[in-house]
Amino acid sequence: MSSRGSRMIEAMQLRGMTKQHALAHAMGVNESTITRWKNNGPISVDHAVLLCNTLDVSLDWFLAGRGRIDAHKPVATSDSVETSLLNCVRHAEARMSDRSKALLVAFISSLYPEVTGL
Repeated sequence: MSSRGSRMIEAMQLRGMTKQHALAHAMGVNESTITRWKNNGPISVDHAVLLCNTLDVSLDWFLAGRGRIDAHKPVATSDSVETSLLNCVRHAEARMSDRSKALLVAFISSLYPEVTGL
């Protein structure tokens, strides 16, 4: 199981916040505080919540290593995902050339050859 400090580093990298002074500034703490947390030093609950909000990660994942890094985000139902995807395609279709449409269909078909009608 990874340490809290390594999970913090992972979250920073994932969110593109590779400079700890940037995270310190975003949170309103000293850079040495970030260093201490990366080295598994003590962190208050308030700071843990602020860190997780700043990095957009699950508090449970950060503190205990349980669950997924994005477990705090609502899971979209398949109906809403399908609706969103269809809305995006419909919106883009009006601006796409026939060639672009054909290439998009060919690409999706190559990913899912078992789907018929594409």
